[in-house]
Order: sequence, then structure tokens, then C-alpha cells
Amino acid sequence: PLNRDERRHPDLAALRTELPPFVARNFPRLKELTGYSGRYLANLDALKPPQGPPKRILLGNTTAYERESFIAWLENRSQVIS
Repeated sequence: PLNRDERRHPDLAALRTELPPFVARNFPRLKELTGYSGRYLANLDALKPPQGPPKRILLGNTTAYERESFIAWLENRSQVIS
């Protein structure tokens, strides 16, 4: 078994073709593609310090994340288990 420092992170490059350049919390397929709901991301952003994806912007009344930093954040939070 791998210890904490030796965890392998998955390559989620396939999401680059599925996600728009800015991923809004209300994106219809967000939970289907990532496993995270927009409400959970909002809760992570509300923590001090924020633990959600970096590089967020406000599009109208909706928070959105830059695709590349969002995918990198997902990869860092994920691990290959077998």
C-alpha cells in the first residue's frame, strides 16, 4: 500500500472536452461529470480559508471556476486506489 505522500492522482484530462472554459456551479452535468454538486462547492468556498477550486469568478449571480484550475483541483483531491 502507498503511504500518504506516495498517492497517485488520476489523469482527468478527458474532462477538458466535456467542460466549458468556465464551469459554473449550476452547470447541468457538474455532478454527473465530477461527483461534486454546486452546493457542495459553495460550502467549500464558504470555509475559512476557502477550500474549493481556485480562480473563481462571478458570472452574473453564479460563481464559476476556470476549467484548467478546476480540473487540477479535482486531480489533487482524487487518488487511484487500485
